[in-house]
Amino acid sequence: MGTIYRGTGWSSSAVGEYKDGTIYRGTGWSSSAIGEYKNGTIYRGTGWSSTAVGEYKGGTIYRGTGWSTSAVGEYKNGTIYRGTGWSTTAIGEYKDDVDGGAAAAAFLLLAAELT
Repeated sequence: MGTIYRGTGWSSSAVGEYKDGTIYRGTGWSSSAIGEYKNGTIYRGTGWSSTAVGEYKGGTIYRGTGWSTSAVGEYKNGTIYRGTGWSTTAIGEYKDDVDGGAAAAAFLLLAAELT
């Protein structure tokens, strides 16, 4: 399991968790499942009621799926960024994911808390 943080460094605070493909809002006993990350696709909701809302590919976070995607963020070395290329702002951290999928899902599903 990994923890998703709003902010970076000393000023960061835990806002969610990622475990076995599921994204949770909140931590510990007060957490609730709000989405999933599977094979590069980010889903809002869990199980049969889930809806694809984004993708994560090669460090870039996309809103939308298939042909109708737009790059909205990046994940590099444990840091979640809003924006892409030269115009990025660090908004959070996630250090326990190998490919960044959890961070990407957190960016899209916890956007209100991460910004």
